[in-house]
Amino acid sequence: MQQVLVRTITSLYILSVFAYFLFFVTQNKKLGTTGFFLGVSGFVFHCALLVWRGVLLRHFPVSGLYESLVFFAWLVLAVYLATEVRLRQGTNGVFIMPLVVSLMAYAASLDSSRRPLAPALQSPWLSVHVTLCFLGYACFTLAFAFAVMYLWQERGLKTKKIDAFFFRLPPIEFLDRLGYRSIAFGFIFLTLGIISGSVWAQNAWGRFWNWDPKETWSLVTWLVYLAYLHGRLALGFRGAKCAVVAIAGFGAMLFTYFGVSFLLPGLHSYLK
Repeated sequence: MQQVLVRTITSLYILSVFAYFLFFVTQNKKLGTTGFFLGVSGFVFHCALLVWRGVLLRHFPVSGLYESLVFFAWLVLAVYLATEVRLRQGTNGVFIMPLVVSLMAYAASLDSSRRPLAPALQSPWLSVHVTLCFLGYACFTLAFAFAVMYLWQERGLKTKKIDAFFFRLPPIEFLDRLGYRSIAFGFIFLTLGIISGSVWAQNAWGRFWNWDPKETWSLVTWLVYLAYLHGRLALGFRGAKCAVVAIAGFGAMLFTYFGVSFLLPGLHSYLK
């Protein structure tokens, strides 16, 4: 059942990518709508997978790398779909959906067998902490896509080499605002996630902060995005400078999520 759901979800997302890509090339609005509804269809099956896994395990399904990837992909898509419903910018799907497919494809390559929940994870804080952090990660993922689109347009304007797809991207000022709003929301969620993790650490290990590699790199990621917000709100930075910091923050976020889990042993090694 699980494998059937994963294959169905991944297939629908791949079809969505193709539809969005064709929309980007041809500007046929029907293709953009098709890409959106394929994404929504996959999202419905994705919800079913999370519910099925949670019922089967009898706990919030985010305890291992496989489950966290499935949950992260679901949140990225949820945030994207909510944004798309409001903005109706089908072009964004060309950049977001491949990221969702990559997460699901990676999850599909991992061992999905059920394992006992580690003692430290047997806490109500598990769902709160992980959901808040991953909501922040999902917002940062959207901000990364907006930053890439921004720099694509900005490069074309600077070099005066306007390619065929330049005018198919959202307006450059619009992308700048979207990136800022995504990071502002993501920063709030990540902050609350770190706070909830500190409370959980106090309950589990008797200390609010242990300088565990995952905690340390979460702080690094938080500081990068704090620098983004400080630069924008206090120093008046806009445009390319903000886009570069957004991409750097996304890199720090990826290392916090993947790099630390595999390269730096610590209290969060259960994610391996």
